[in-house]
Amino acid sequence: MIGAMARRSAAAAQQSEGGGGPDPVEWVRHHWEQQSLPDPDRFAAVASLLRLRELVASEFDRELRSFEINRSMYFLLATLVMSPAGARRLNYLSRYLLVHPTTITLLVDQLEKRGMVKRMPDAKDRRASLATLTPAGRAVMKEATRALAETGYGLGAVSDRDLRQLIESMRTARAALRDVDTASG
Repeated sequence: MIGAMARRSAAAAQQSEGGGGPDPVEWVRHHWEQQSLPDPDRFAAVASLLRLRELVASEFDRELRSFEINRSMYFLLATLVMSPAGARRLNYLSRYLLVHPTTITLLVDQLEKRGMVKRMPDAKDRRASLATLTPAGRAVMKEATRALAETGYGLGAVSDRDLRQLIESMRTARAALRDVDTASG
């Protein structure tokens, strides 16, 4: 429900002239507190994260539309670009991208039909399959990345200093949720 509300709010914010106006997250925090609901600051932090996610996702979607790929396809291609030999097991992609294995299979099927990846047997484990990047997939990913970089990946208006603070704050939160090992620094 919050995701749908955030999407509608993000769309409304983008459609309004000049944006700005009262902070909807502060409005939520204030009214949450007025209703004596627990932990208004933590709830506001979650609302802010979800809202930011929707705003950035909208920017990504707008840029990726011309490449005829979606965000999940883009991040799968990007993961393969950064992987040794441009290949990864499908189960790795599922875990790394936090996407259900069935969804990864469907994404690989779609990208394979378009010539961007090839499914190959894993030489180390005959039961497993690898998604392997093709030259066409690498080219689409790089062109899409150039377009996204021009918008600052949806965060173009955020200063470098604020970006570093945002990254560190989110890392702390992700570590608390066991997404990252704090000992590895």
